[in-house]
Amino acid sequence: MHPKVRHALLYIGVNLGSTVVDYAIFLSLTYVFGLPILQSVIAYSVGMVVNYALTRTFVFNHDMSHKSAHRVFMEFAGTSFLGLLLTAGVIWVTVHEMNLPPIDGKTISVLICFVSLYYVRSRVVFSKNTNAPAAAETELQSVSSS
Repeated sequence: MHPKVRHALLYIGVNLGSTVVDYAIFLSLTYVFGLPILQSVIAYSVGMVVNYALTRTFVFNHDMSHKSAHRVFMEFAGTSFLGLLLTAGVIWVTVHEMNLPPIDGKTISVLICFVSLYYVRSRVVFSKNTNAPAAAETELQSVSSS
């Protein structure tokens, strides 16, 4: 299988898993308490933590030595905040302005976030260590000169 196809399938699978968690929490809380925007924020936050763990493990598992684990998580959380704003905004428009059911608004927001966050995360959060060959060469030179 071509590496890009494999990567895309892994990303889709990870996002499907975290989306199931997100939807289950969203639907349960909305059924019990109403308030679809608040429940969406709670569900999205839990889904974000699940998504981070799965994404780091299965999708972007290349050398991240140029960033600390704390930095990667904070960048991921920052992009998740962007996704959270997109989600809340889309749900507001679809539920309160277009009078769509909450599930429809949630589905539309998931599709928008899926594409947007992949683009940002692949280029910012989980960017490859572009200095790896240079760093390895520098280390090799320092060892050989010792």
